[in-house]
Amino acid sequence: MLRPLFTALLLLSIASPCVAQLERGFAKSVEAYGTIQELVRQPDLWIMEVQFKPMRMVYVDVRDPKTGTVQKEQVWYLVYRCINRPLNSRPDDDVAPVNELDPLPGPRMFTPQFTLITYDNPKSEVPVEIRLDEVVPEAMPAILKVERMKLLNAVEVYQEVPAPVAADAEQQPWIYGVAMWRSIDPETDFFKVIAKGFSNGYELRPGTDGQQTAWRRVIIQKFSRPGDRFDPNQGEFEFDGNPTWVMQPDGM
Repeated sequence: MLRPLFTALLLLSIASPCVAQLERGFAKSVEAYGTIQELVRQPDLWIMEVQFKPMRMVYVDVRDPKTGTVQKEQVWYLVYRCINRPLNSRPDDDVAPVNELDPLPGPRMFTPQFTLITYDNPKSEVPVEIRLDEVVPEAMPAILKVERMKLLNAVEVYQEVPAPVAADAEQQPWIYGVAMWRSIDPETDFFKVIAKGFSNGYELRPGTDGQQTAWRRVIIQKFSRPGDRFDPNQGEFEFDGNPTWVMQPDGM
């Protein structure tokens, strides 16, 4: 009876490469893909595959730089890994634009940024708190002790956009990073994280003032946290659906 079960599991792992890639605790993945329209409009388009672990928290003693006082704080953190992928939907040479592009003013830089937005009603998603990720040096030792892998913070991860690597390549040079937030309201039940900088994709759309506005590719992952302020723990965090690529206007 064991041999048919083993064979079925083996075939499932071969037929579902995305399952095999979600390892080391990474639970959600968003693929790198571009439409023909995007690739024709933006020949230098690059898009990363991004994977996320569940949201977690640690308690650390944080020193106030102004007063020097030390107090214990909750630090929420999100571990991710990403890799630049070739875009298989690139148009053929006979349909690709022949316009010559101006050379880039410098190397393309990878500068991810994470925004955590809390809200009370998951239907309306009216923001309560909007918080950018930040570097919390005191939290890194505790996070690394839990995760047991080298992680780059928001400053360390800044680098040139790496060359694309196929999913079946022998070497998979993932970039491992962590985003952190301090002192999020412990009463928070619903929130989302907007991840920017994992693609240079954009389009221009008419604005309300008649001027064109740039809309850029971002990733949105929603979460729920059915807990309370009296006994918060990381087991309360739950994914709300899957991460998705969306277009978002500059300034949001």
